Amino acid sequence: MKQKGFTLAEVLITLGIIGIVAALTLPTLIQSNKNLEVEAKLKKFYSIMNQAISLSELDNGPYEYWPAPCNESANCEEYLAKYIKPYFTTIKISKFNSYGGNNVTYYFNDGTCAVFKAQDSKFDVFFFPNAKNLNETTFAEIASDGSLAARENCGVSYFTFQTIQPTYTGKHFRNKKFEAYINSLSGWGLDFLTQDSYFGCNKNSKIRAWCTALIYYNGWKITEDYPFKVK
Repeated sequence: MKQKGFTLAEVLITLGIIGIVAALTLPTLIQSNKNLEVEAKLKKFYSIMNQAISLSELDNGPYEYWPAPCNESANCEEYLAKYIKPYFTTIKISKFNSYGGNNVTYYFNDGTCAVFKAQDSKFDVFFFPNAKNLNETTFAEIASDGSLAARENCGVSYFTFQTIQPTYTGKHFRNKKFEAYINSLSGWGLDFLTQDSYFGCNKNSKIRAWCTALIYYNGWKITEDYPFKVK
C-alpha cells in the first residue's frame, strides 16, 4: 500500500502557521518571564533592606532614634556609610547630581543597583532590577522653574521605595522602616494608587512613584492590568 506524504505546500503552510503563532505568543512569554524576574528582585531588595536596618539597629540603637539622613551634624553620605552600607554587600558606589543632588548609587553583585536620595527626614530609594537601565542624565526631568517635572521610566525600569520616618502616623506603614514609596498617599487601595495624575501608577502620571506600592498591594505581583511593560 502506497503511503501518502505531505506536499511541499502543506509543509510550508504548517510552518507558516507555527511562525505566526510563535510571533503572537513569544512576546507575551518573554514579558511574563521579565515580570517574574522583576517581582523576584523587588522582593529580594525589600527583604535585604529591612534586614540591613535590623542588623544596623544592633550596632546603632533603635531605628526610631537615628538622626535625620541629612542634618547639621552629618551629611547624607556619612549617614549611609554608618547606618546602611555596612549591612549589605556592594561591588561599586557612585555619585551623581540630578534634581537637587544627594544621589548615591550602590551596585550589587546580582546586576541590580539602588539610588539613595536624601529628602529631608527620609531617603527616597530608586531600585533598578537591571543596573544597566540607570541613565544618570535622564534620571529625572527638571522643569524650567527647577521643580521635578517627570520620571519617565519610574514603574518601568526602576521602582521607588523609601525609608519611613519614625514619626510617620499613617495607618498602613506605621512603625515600619523601609517600604514601597507612599509619600503623599492619602489612602490605601487601587483607586488611591492608580488614579492620581502626579504620583499614581498610570500612563498619564508624571512621576509614577506609587507603582511599587501597587505591586506590593497585589502581593508583590505585576498583574495583567499593570499599566506598563517592565524592563
